[in-house]
Amino acid sequence: MLGAPLPNCSVVFFHHVEKTAGTTLRALFQRHAQLGLFDLISFVGRQNRLQLQLVLQRLHSLLRSGTLQGLRLAVELHVAGDLTFPYTLYYTMPDLVLIREQLRAAGCRCNLVSLLRMPLLQSLSWHSHFVTTKSPLCVWPPAPDCGTRMALGLTCHDAPRVPPLSEEHAAGAEGMWRLFDLVGVTEMFDEFVLLLGDLVGLPH
Repeated sequence: MLGAPLPNCSVVFFHHVEKTAGTTLRALFQRHAQLGLFDLISFVGRQNRLQLQLVLQRLHSLLRSGTLQGLRLAVELHVAGDLTFPYTLYYTMPDLVLIREQLRAAGCRCNLVSLLRMPLLQSLSWHSHFVTTKSPLCVWPPAPDCGTRMALGLTCHDAPRVPPLSEEHAAGAEGMWRLFDLVGVTEMFDEFVLLLGDLVGLPH
């Protein structure tokens, strides 16, 4: 809500799925960081479990010491993906769900958020950003189910070698999204930001 007081404690984990306006959302968090309203840790690698553990270790330390007052933190989970192993589903999500439960029990807001996009528009954006100088759109073979792949922590690069997703992948993705507090769509970005502001406590 615009003009609302800052929350005493709020942590938001932003699962950045490529080509869904995630960079635009990062800019919003960066602006709040510039104003000293929220801290931002960006580009926490999905495959780099140690990097994520450093963030979580800091939060656990604050929990143990009871010094969460004034903590306002946005963490962007981004970059990298594996060809076959869904790191986000098996590595990242269990840790995020656990720390969310612990932070909320201590009276701190903690939310998991993400954005999805219409598959055709996402594929066109992917081609424009990563492929346009290498292969014309008319002959480019996009990776199957690219949005779901990236959400699970799989890659969409090297499309000819990318295996199709299984029913287990689809079920895993559906179950994963149910664990999130807010999942918006790029085509309704403004509405997503308004809901995000209320949920997280962003004043602008």
